[in-house]
Amino acid sequence: MLFAGCASCPQAQLPVGASPPAGTVTRAAPARAAAPYAIIRQQNYRIEQAPIALEVDPNDGGRIVEFSLEGRSVIVPVSESPEAYASSFWPSPQSTWSWPPPPEFDKLPWKVDILDHLLQLTSETSKKLHFSAQQRISTLAGKNAVSVEFQITNHDNAPHKVAPWQNTRVRPKGLTFYPSAEPTYTQSSLKLSPVNGITWYAHDPAAVKDSLKSYADGKEGWMAQVDGDLLFVKVFPDVPRDAQAPEEGEVVIYVPGSGLFVEMEQQGAYTELAPGATLAWPVIFVVQRIPRNIEIKAGSPQLVELARQLAAGVRGEIFVHR
Repeated sequence: MLFAGCASCPQAQLPVGASPPAGTVTRAAPARAAAPYAIIRQQNYRIEQAPIALEVDPNDGGRIVEFSLEGRSVIVPVSESPEAYASSFWPSPQSTWSWPPPPEFDKLPWKVDILDHLLQLTSETSKKLHFSAQQRISTLAGKNAVSVEFQITNHDNAPHKVAPWQNTRVRPKGLTFYPSAEPTYTQSSLKLSPVNGITWYAHDPAAVKDSLKSYADGKEGWMAQVDGDLLFVKVFPDVPRDAQAPEEGEVVIYVPGSGLFVEMEQQGAYTELAPGATLAWPVIFVVQRIPRNIEIKAGSPQLVELARQLAAGVRGEIFVHR
């Protein structure tokens, strides 16, 4: 917009299209500096059924970034643990891809579809392994629980063996436990043995100087974590030792020297997939506040009983979507 002006009189706006009088000086309105502003380009997806909620970030490897009860998540976020965070899905054994995990599973975006009450995420196909993955997520009414069915599909023209693997990072200083009948496997750097049929790990960041990892054969198909006064239980099909992926375990705990997180991991059966075939692996997340009359410590029979009750309460809900 143009203005007519003089040194001693106020500026007046000219009509549109008019020329300024002879002898006047014209100038543009003074430009203001551009103000910066934030643009959020990513889009997460959330599924809620009060008092629980689950949120995924499809642009960050389809990670589950939150599983919460009344707003408190039992999954460690990136803001608390930039090194490793959220819950990821990988193919097992690790020996087929070394490190890092296949980017199509772990870092690249997953496609999202909302199918009625089902949230479906689909990865790209791994260029190295020829597998793609899928997650199908739904809530379980009245159970403080969410069902996550994982799938792996073989897109190669030859058969390949694979096991499904979920890696969930939880907060430090927690208490992890699971049913077992024998000590952790010999390749474990974190050596644990069951007490009365339960293996316990109380995380003390000050006591861990180097990264440690345990591999074990779980029983009953569940694994639990105490976060403050919350009990988080993952429920899954039990896998016998002879059906586990080579050099892996049904239940895995990883502890970094940084002390920022603990990984509670479980794996499904090592399965041969024919060309075009798909395996399905159901997992259920359930969370509950721990009653005040239950002592939170390793060896607590009441804590074990609560975890067993939560697992039993959702066990019948494990199914494969068709």
